[in-house]
Amino acid sequence: MLQHLFTLDDGTTSLQRQLQRKLIEAILNGYFAAGSRMPSSRKLAEQLGVSRNTVVAAYEQLSDEGYLVSRERSGIFVSTHVFDEHAESTKPECIKDDQLNWQAACNPFSIESSAPPYPDNWDDYRYPFIDGQYDQSLFPLNQWRECSRISLNVDEIKSWARDSGYEDDASLIHEIRTKVLPRRGIQAQPDEILVTLGSQQALYLVSRLLMNTSTLLTMEEPGYQGIRQLAQHNLCPIRFASIEKDGIALDDVSPQTQLLYVTPSHQVPTAVTMSKEKREALVARANKDDFIVIEDDYESEANFISNPNPALKSLDSQGRVIYISSFSKALAPGLRLGFMVASPVLIKRARQLRALMLRHPPANNQRIMALFLSLGYYDMTMRRLYQAINERWQELREALNHYLGPYIVTSETMGGSTCWVKGPPGLNSQKFAAAAAQKGILIEPVDRFYGGQEKPDSFFRLGVRSLPKEKIRPGIEELAKLIDDIRADGDPSFGCHLKGEKLKRFLSGVSFSGHTVFGDPYCITLHPDGSMKGVEGHNNEKVDEGTWWLKDNVWYRQWQQWSYGELLGFDIYITENRIHWVRDGKLVDAANYTKP
Repeated sequence: MLQHLFTLDDGTTSLQRQLQRKLIEAILNGYFAAGSRMPSSRKLAEQLGVSRNTVVAAYEQLSDEGYLVSRERSGIFVSTHVFDEHAESTKPECIKDDQLNWQAACNPFSIESSAPPYPDNWDDYRYPFIDGQYDQSLFPLNQWRECSRISLNVDEIKSWARDSGYEDDASLIHEIRTKVLPRRGIQAQPDEILVTLGSQQALYLVSRLLMNTSTLLTMEEPGYQGIRQLAQHNLCPIRFASIEKDGIALDDVSPQTQLLYVTPSHQVPTAVTMSKEKREALVARANKDDFIVIEDDYESEANFISNPNPALKSLDSQGRVIYISSFSKALAPGLRLGFMVASPVLIKRARQLRALMLRHPPANNQRIMALFLSLGYYDMTMRRLYQAINERWQELREALNHYLGPYIVTSETMGGSTCWVKGPPGLNSQKFAAAAAQKGILIEPVDRFYGGQEKPDSFFRLGVRSLPKEKIRPGIEELAKLIDDIRADGDPSFGCHLKGEKLKRFLSGVSFSGHTVFGDPYCITLHPDGSMKGVEGHNNEKVDEGTWWLKDNVWYRQWQQWSYGELLGFDIYITENRIHWVRDGKLVDAANYTKP
């Protein structure tokens, strides 16, 4: 019986393809010996529970590929020539592997660990709030498949299959110049662009060309671990600059800086967006102090509150900004296709260095990407991605504000696919992440983003690319329950508990003011007739109305839209100028209050 040998229907490829793969494995592993007769198509189909046509098609394909031969009136046999091109193993069975001390043979290589912050089976978790993973629902499958098919036309193959030396696909360079870079305000010539295997290879090339023991690199803190590891690998000294609400703190950038690495669109990992004013000041500072800027344009397409600010490269009049970007973040991490824009001199040197590893990224992938851009599919995908991530990001904001308002502080940001979160005092993010994982919730501890001595305990990061919108609210609700269970700030004093007539007199006409977890101001006014009105935002962009009433010394309220329109009741506590909403003995929210 062959059921134990073949496990089909894994849902990823057709049954015929799966059967072909399994048959080849069985032949090469000796289960079906060279010259042996294969089971009849009818018998194999019955044993595997598939149609006979599936088996016949698989046999025919393997015959075309030389694994099987058909003998008239005798059946199907394994080809006797299937192993002709295989070298015979001469390895003595008595000798064990790795007698050489490879650890000692390798050059010293001391960098910090870069293991992924989430398990390999992250998609088995109910609520994977992680960043940088593939969401099949957002991938433009039909359009990518069409471009792949076109790239396999005879004329296309003639174009990309030839040996082009160290040059990249000219059509992709053209599309990057005319379709991608103008979105960021950048104008570039073909000799200023190099295609890379994602942004990380671009950073590697830059590090090998520009970093050494006498080069001072300044980078953001917290910041991207990958650039810090490259600096360590090149024995390059590092200084750290803190993050302000509008980007890197320029006062922390030493005058001795020679390289400055920044992620201005959405800072990694806080997602803070660098203001236009600071971008201009940074470029002016680079010109004044004569240092090079490495601009990693991470998630520039995901600004949801305002239009994207221009890239630093677009403000560069002296050619000292190296611009790095990637298609992988928007389309799929496994694509690993990016590019860098810089001075022709640096691009030429980077191309020469790249050739020591590979001549160029696979030409067929470059051509597919060029077609994807030229047919307008990239713009279409960006619009679709923008809408989907925006909806998820807004849902995350709403859920954090609703369930974790009194405990959570997040960074001010214009969008992105992540939120940088500061938990309540005493929260250990590593232990919290482990406890959350046990409940099927993945969050990202942030120790790896810190290279200095101080690594705050209570911060963690939440991403929305890896889970659908409808899972965000229940996931945050469960996360809030977990924080309630393990937070270490003790039982707070809420102040005076209002009841009866005191509660009624206090609430009639009172106004509450405060800030959401994202720093947006809000004001709520309770009218004596039981109606209420709320406004939120720096320009009162969001407005909602609702009703309130008292029952058994509990204040009830229900908004039309805010807080998901839920009917909720709270005990009311006040101090001299603060009101605390408490439910089940736990603080739900707090704000300042004023009486008319």
